[in-house]
Amino acid sequence: MASPYEKLPRIPRYQEIVLKVTTRYRKLLEGSRGKIRSRKKARELEIKKLQLVHDIVTEEIRKIVFNLPFVDRVHPFYRDLLDVLIGYDKYKQAVVRLARALKIIDKIYGEHIALVKTAPRLRDARRFRKEGVGRIMSVLKRNRRYIDFLANNIPRLKRIPSIDPKKPTIIVAGMPQVGKSTLVKRISTAKPEIAPYPFTTKNLILGHITINPIITIQAIDTPGLLDRPLEERNPIELQAIMALKHLNGVIVYLFDASKNSYYTIEEQIHVLEDILDRFKEKNIVIAVNKIDEVDENKLKKIMEYMNKKNLGKPILISALKGLGIDELLRIVFNKLNIEVKELSKTKP
Repeated sequence: MASPYEKLPRIPRYQEIVLKVTTRYRKLLEGSRGKIRSRKKARELEIKKLQLVHDIVTEEIRKIVFNLPFVDRVHPFYRDLLDVLIGYDKYKQAVVRLARALKIIDKIYGEHIALVKTAPRLRDARRFRKEGVGRIMSVLKRNRRYIDFLANNIPRLKRIPSIDPKKPTIIVAGMPQVGKSTLVKRISTAKPEIAPYPFTTKNLILGHITINPIITIQAIDTPGLLDRPLEERNPIELQAIMALKHLNGVIVYLFDASKNSYYTIEEQIHVLEDILDRFKEKNIVIAVNKIDEVDENKLKKIMEYMNKKNLGKPILISALKGLGIDELLRIVFNKLNIEVKELSKTKP
């Protein structure tokens, strides 16, 4: 499933629409100079002026209203990300207001085009045309903030990477520098897609594991989201974390118990406890990375903690060297209810 925002069209700003109206309006006038030799032609020009303004404004607003996804039909994962980035209520209000503006503009146009056509005198036709154009442009101006809001924010939605929330997913979590990206690259495609998370300053690494022609598993590293205590996060980051709940996945939490680990085991345990508390409905697999450089005292602390919390034994791996990866994948695939007889076939 591609992101519903991936192919959204560019939204013009209010001033761009106004400029388009005035430019085309001017060309219409210049093209008609010297050709108006009768009252009939003059009236037709008034009709064309009103029609031009109506058509341009409605065409631009229709592009917005009918090309944007109906937010209540978007998958909850992507709906939550929209809420994180630009606000669900603001987005919905903008689209609804512009849809209403279309109806108002069509009504104004219908009323004034009839008046222009039936006006007894040319000056009356001209007056009705001016009134109609003025009212249409006034409606456009009243909706300026909704147009500009969407124009400014749709590019942010388009930057959301395409993650299929229905596909089995391995969500790799852990503090910075524990080897999350290395693990994603080890277990998935040789060159995972690297895409920006629009609500963090870091990049998402997304890879795929092909089990067979039918089953593909996603593997993602979520930098900036599941790598530090929740109390340190702002509301936007917390909402983004909640969006991950909608993924059909298993969380693999990585400890770094190496001699040169950047964070203490206590700090890493704190983040794990936050994840265990926030994602109670998900399977969480705990692994100790960089086992080829392990500090036995740090490993002992992890073992004692997991035994105390009845979390079982962690899987010992080295994402860099490929140690313990087959065991990790067997456990993860089992929790995803995917049967794989030969793990070698799943590797890139």
